[in-house]
Amino acid sequence: MNRSLLLLALLFAAVPSLASMRCGTSLINLGDTVDRVQAICGTPAQRRIETPDRRHANPHRANSVEVQYWSYGPNNGAVRNLRFIEGKLVEISTERQR
Repeated sequence: MNRSLLLLALLFAAVPSLASMRCGTSLINLGDTVDRVQAICGTPAQRRIETPDRRHANPHRANSVEVQYWSYGPNNGAVRNLRFIEGKLVEISTERQR
């Protein structure tokens, strides 16, 4: 019995959780586009865009992508941070304001 419970606990620990965030009555999920997130959650309180590193000698440099950082809040003392790579939501995190 204990062995079965341990195996079950390890199985659930190994399964990655799906990240989502509630905006009003809708949810956004990892993989959503910037357009979808903005349509559901509205304009973020802060937005920072890191553009691809382009050099004259090598205009198609490998591993050079656009990354966007959006923040919503504070709402009830929490700020929700989103990170997009090439227009797709890849990370949702929450931090408490002091």
